[in-house]
Amino acid sequence: MKQIIELKHHSHDYECMWNGIEDLYMNETGESLPDGFFFLLSGFGSFCYRKTDKSDLKRMVALGDGRTKHMYAFLAPIAGFTYAHHSYSTFERALKKAKEEIDAGYPVVLGALDMYYLSYYPKLYQKEHIPFHYVLMTGYDDDQRLICLYDCGRTQLLTLGYDELKNSMNCSYPGLSSENTICTVRMTEKRSKNQIASEALALQKEHFLNPPASFLGYKGLEKMIRELPDWKKQLTKEEYDKILLNMVTFFGTVPTVPNALKGIAEPDEIRYRGTFDKMAQMLVEIGTEWLEENGMVQSEEGGMVRSEESGMVRPQAGWIEAADCFHRCADYIEEISTVIIRYLSGNGDETDQFPSLFTALLEQLKKGYSLL
Repeated sequence: MKQIIELKHHSHDYECMWNGIEDLYMNETGESLPDGFFFLLSGFGSFCYRKTDKSDLKRMVALGDGRTKHMYAFLAPIAGFTYAHHSYSTFERALKKAKEEIDAGYPVVLGALDMYYLSYYPKLYQKEHIPFHYVLMTGYDDDQRLICLYDCGRTQLLTLGYDELKNSMNCSYPGLSSENTICTVRMTEKRSKNQIASEALALQKEHFLNPPASFLGYKGLEKMIRELPDWKKQLTKEEYDKILLNMVTFFGTVPTVPNALKGIAEPDEIRYRGTFDKMAQMLVEIGTEWLEENGMVQSEEGGMVRSEESGMVRPQAGWIEAADCFHRCADYIEEISTVIIRYLSGNGDETDQFPSLFTALLEQLKKGYSLL
């Protein structure tokens, strides 16, 4: 048995859980999307700070929500699709369900997968376990025992043997996925990217500036800043170092330990900027496109005014103005990351700068969200 679904694919690294769904959206609507569009809108701004004294990690700090199921739950009703996760006790049952979806004409998201078994990533293949990757399956061939798929980091249609797929699906990651999990997706409503961005950003603004709990949004960040000076007094060095290592790991474009802390004397391929730079870039791109489509121009002072040809007023969301604030946030996170890396690698302790750096970050976040 053999079946394949023809589909246009766009590649963009580091957004694997969303790349395939963006493909489905773009094929359905004909829209083009900025890089990382769904990923950024669904996870951005969900700052969280928790004391977790009973767990191995005593303080949990998250700049955004990278939990796949939570991201899907937030954006699905806004972007106009439905989804369902299916986890199975065996690979064979998961593959059977995925093939049934293909036979019915629906590509299916597979994952989380362990990249250790993905042979088309030679730098990782059988070298490093990264158990939180996702791909879009678009076909299969039982005779050759392989599936066809699109991956966020590759432009071409790829194939993966059943045995490799079985190994890669035999993984789980807390808060993300269980073994042998697939996600079925249905596009149900055609919504423009401007509609999606406006609604998602309005909700993210509300979540940050009016958080429902004291450990979330700006309140959580203020709480963390107040307690930062006491971390070293309340925790052992091992506990303190573990918190900082977790923080810098998740400040990366993808969660990974910096090379300097792995004993690798090579520059990192990713940057540790909390994805704020990606968010700023996306806001500029979509904001500029909106202005051009609606006859708006930018004043010399940087504000938005209406052109002579258009009777339209200033756009309701100051996306371009907010982008400048988030670029500055990226700079602060990179500076904080540098301090952490230097401290953990034994090259000096400048951690007393944390309260002032995070305070500057908070000021820019409040301003940026107010402008959205």
